[in-house]
Amino acid sequence: MSGVRPYLLTHGRVRPFNAAVLNVAAQVMTTWEGRTAYGRLSYEHRDIVALCVHPVSVAEIAAHLHLHLGVARVLVADMVALGYLVVRGLEVPVNQKSVVIERVIRGLTAIR
Repeated sequence: MSGVRPYLLTHGRVRPFNAAVLNVAAQVMTTWEGRTAYGRLSYEHRDIVALCVHPVSVAEIAAHLHLHLGVARVLVADMVALGYLVVRGLEVPVNQKSVVIERVIRGLTAIR
């Protein structure tokens, strides 16, 4: 996917259709609708559906698929709006946000 320009993947958009901003640590999973639509999806969407068979964070999706985090957020939010993915938000108390950020950084570093 690294050869495709990010603006082509999102059709020039920097925000998803529904204007949702996803937490980078939110867990994403493929729905039944996503699995059944697999053959009709674009390559990027297929990769996301396949990756999200088990819970995975938005940040991990970006890292695994070599996407900019903003592009991953737009693609995931659009797929949630279509019913192909479901997001389980991460409710984090304000005093623990740095802990979550550190955890995401460690996870992304481990992927490299």
